[in-house]
Amino acid sequence: MSLDTSGTHAGTGARQAGGRRAVLAAVALLVVVGLYLATQSYAAAPAVSLAQAGDGPVTGHITESGQLPSFARLFNFSPVINGVILGLSALSLLLFLYFLLTIKSAAMMPTSFVADVTRLVINDKYEEAASLCRQHRRVFISSVILRCLENAGKEHSVIIDMIDAEGRRRADVLWNRISYLADVANVAPMLGLLGTVVGMIKAFFLIEGAQQTNIRSTTLASGVGEAMVTTMFGLVVEIITLVFYSVVKSRTTRSLADAEQVVHSISDHIKREAGPAHAQVGRGGAR
Repeated sequence: MSLDTSGTHAGTGARQAGGRRAVLAAVALLVVVGLYLATQSYAAAPAVSLAQAGDGPVTGHITESGQLPSFARLFNFSPVINGVILGLSALSLLLFLYFLLTIKSAAMMPTSFVADVTRLVINDKYEEAASLCRQHRRVFISSVILRCLENAGKEHSVIIDMIDAEGRRRADVLWNRISYLADVANVAPMLGLLGTVVGMIKAFFLIEGAQQTNIRSTTLASGVGEAMVTTMFGLVVEIITLVFYSVVKSRTTRSLADAEQVVHSISDHIKREAGPAHAQVGRGGAR
């Protein structure tokens, strides 16, 4: 059996592919709605005539000491796009915690389940072992062991091919799930860049009516500073999410290797000379 731990898989199940498309579509919808709201908020903002500012200096949002404003003020520079980025950060944290709880040996191959299946296989009770696997379909290795039991009467090489195919299918499902973290890491900085572009466009329009050079340059510097905030937030979320993804990827690789070892151990107990009757274990009840 070979549970692919490389993380690059060509084919995934239709259900998992549909789930990924749904997540990406939701993210795209958030981006479109955020961009629309941001455009509307900028359009509805009262126009500021910089020509009426007189000779007074335009200080923008940077403090006189050169320090950055507070987090709340930075966030309010572009609340819509920053809000979407904040939502992505919360999503990445939830996914990270979920994967930590589900991708582990206790969840993928419970000790009691492995012990019961091993005992039944050693006692040549293949039908009961197959029934036990069907009752625990949520267990990661159950479907792989079930395939092994259903083909117990065939050649050993055939059995290995069967469980290898099932193992790869199950591994594809797992890799597809954790790839959501990589998707979040890719989308967050793109949103930040989008906010920066919108903010710079806003800054250029704000200085369009300014006549004095010192007002124009100071306003442009302040506007560009505001625009860069969304890129900063997007990069922060990307870095944190990539760390999450690296941890989960390492955990997944290790768990798949442990699952492979357990399945090999159970399959070694299956007698190769098992009769043809064993190859049809419980197939009549399978749906």
